[in-house]
Amino acid sequence: MQLPTHGTAVEIESNIPIAKGHASSTADILAAALLCISEAYPSTPEAVAHALALSVARSLEYGDYLLHPGVAACAQRSQTLLAKYETDLRWTIVGVDEGGWVNTEDFHRECPEDRGKARVYEQLFQELDAALRADDGVAAARIATHSAELHNDRLPKKSLEDLQAVGKDLGALGICVAHSGTLAGLIFSRYEPEHDSRVRECRSALDAYGYTGGTFTLKEAKRP
Repeated sequence: MQLPTHGTAVEIESNIPIAKGHASSTADILAAALLCISEAYPSTPEAVAHALALSVARSLEYGDYLLHPGVAACAQRSQTLLAKYETDLRWTIVGVDEGGWVNTEDFHRECPEDRGKARVYEQLFQELDAALRADDGVAAARIATHSAELHNDRLPKKSLEDLQAVGKDLGALGICVAHSGTLAGLIFSRYEPEHDSRVRECRSALDAYGYTGGTFTLKEAKRP
């Protein structure tokens, strides 16, 4: 089969909110590329299809991490996959959406890299890498909290103080935020006692503050 070189429309149905920090644009690019490959060459092995799709995506947005079934780390500016992790953290994120949207390209253009902070983030990444390799969800959540607080002067989250208060009351492991998006949330783990009741209470407390959002689970490539 040969696809037409022009005039082809691809309609995407997705449950990923746009411009919120969920990598929606990268997901759309990869989905469209994989669709074209599967339609034109249906017998292409999955690994080869992924490599071809990524070669297309890299000219637009970096996306290797989205094709890993679990947690992955990438250097976004240099388009380099740094690490893929097998974890069993069993995190639940009680998230809030602060509204509006963030254009990632505009954000990075308007907020150039702070070299002083870059050194701090490099250290944080080394700590996070060690925590994920050790399957240490408590340490990883602590590092996520530090990163969220450090970033708050560049893309302030109005919910941060409320999340800190609710998290302290309910024993959350930490806070995570979209660094170029509108989302923030509290981290819990199903390893912790009374997980379900804590999550329900957290959702109710954030609803009472007037936030909209939802409850999410971390998709993991689990250890054998």
